[in-house]
Amino acid sequence: MLTKQLLEVSKQKPNINPRYRDINEYQSVAEQVLDAYELGQTQGQIHDTVETLETHDTFKLVRGLSKLLDRRVEFEQQFPVDPSKLRDAVFTHGFVTTTNQRKELLATVGNKFDLTPNEVENNLRADRESHAVLRSEPQIGPRELLRQYNLSLTQTLLFDAVELEFAVSDNFQEIFRLISYLGLMYTVDQELNITVTGPTSLVKKTRKYGTTMAKLIPSVMKPAEWSITAQIETEVGGDPQLYEFNLDSADARYFPRTTVSNSFDSELERDFATRIRALIDAWTVNHEPTILRTEDRVMIPDFSFERDTTEFYLEVVGFWTPEYLEEKLQKVHHVKSDYPMILAVNGSLNCTKSDFDEANVTDVFFYDDQIPVKPVMKRLHAINEREIRDDLGWLHDHDIQVNQNEIINIDSLAASHDVESKAVEKYLDDTYAGVVSKMKFIPSSTLSEIEAAIDTLDDMTLANVNPILKKHDIGQDVLEEIGYTVKYISLDQNEAKIIKSE
Repeated sequence: MLTKQLLEVSKQKPNINPRYRDINEYQSVAEQVLDAYELGQTQGQIHDTVETLETHDTFKLVRGLSKLLDRRVEFEQQFPVDPSKLRDAVFTHGFVTTTNQRKELLATVGNKFDLTPNEVENNLRADRESHAVLRSEPQIGPRELLRQYNLSLTQTLLFDAVELEFAVSDNFQEIFRLISYLGLMYTVDQELNITVTGPTSLVKKTRKYGTTMAKLIPSVMKPAEWSITAQIETEVGGDPQLYEFNLDSADARYFPRTTVSNSFDSELERDFATRIRALIDAWTVNHEPTILRTEDRVMIPDFSFERDTTEFYLEVVGFWTPEYLEEKLQKVHHVKSDYPMILAVNGSLNCTKSDFDEANVTDVFFYDDQIPVKPVMKRLHAINEREIRDDLGWLHDHDIQVNQNEIINIDSLAASHDVESKAVEKYLDDTYAGVVSKMKFIPSSTLSEIEAAIDTLDDMTLANVNPILKKHDIGQDVLEEIGYTVKYISLDQNEAKIIKSE
């Protein structure tokens, strides 16, 4: 963050915006400031060099970049003798009134500390900040430095925020942990917009609270999608007025590129996620996917399982303190969600299924050392079966018509009606004569054509039958459906005989 003196804003009622610097346009300015930070130079020398780079357009930018770099580097005080001791030794001799007296005094003090008169004079104030020597170069490039500057402008503007509202696509766990750690007050509305109350809502406005609220911004900017709206109190003509500040992820090019960490709270959750993801393809498993409202607080489910418009949550109630369990039960009982929730509960906790009877959960199962995947897989299977039944009923109700003389791609037909492929497969099997091979429905007319072509062969080998199957783009598994078996003598298809069942 920067000081308010370095903040540049534009005001056009009712909006206020910091003056963000385009990364490409001001890259050369940042490079020049970085070049000033040369190893061995004192802080005073560096700042003198930086001052020469200031123009009417860039003086706040240059000073801001320098301020950020001062925090990233290491300056070291260097002196042969503690300057405070030198000053004490000089001042105890009293005033001097002539040049010769001054030289004699410096020589006397120098003899005491084994220094020359010049060394005494040069080190009298060597402990001042401006005399510190640069010992580490800033580990940052000009473009990233400009992004940090733009971020700092945003944070500095929010020092005077009356209220901060934001919405994010993920990173909820990090954000709410930070809100709790910083001691900020917040509310969550029906659309899951989070409002953090600013310092002017307190009995007495404090800059400290505004500074604390600004520390949220880097975490809010991590997700792929985010938006910020803030009410800013600023003086105009000596009178306080409110302006609105808006920013969203469309402007992310101005800010540091950070990503949401996919880290897990525990190896228990990581292990479960690895195993369940290896077993399911059609479902998307997300860790800490969203926030749910629960009375005046929020709950972040550990996992969500999503497919098309179907979704449910899994919350892991792990081993913790009695206070933790009580708080978790309270949240679960009052959670507001459009989707069902199931709970995986540590078996060592002092609770049973009856503790969740009135909670908004669909199922509760217990675990010991490892979260089992079987209860979750069972639920996924049940959802699949229910959706297939519902889609099959819809297909029958609407009497979907198909060309009975053509091979039907089941997945394509399912996609065109937005139903499950398994439902289409069963509907065709119920309604029309034919068989399914590799997600294709082959009508009886085509099967008869294939059978007639095979029966006309002089030598019924797999090598001779394959071109007939290939013509219809179907697999060998259909042979059994129309009454043939393949007798293999070797891997040579010319020796694999096609035999018609009696």
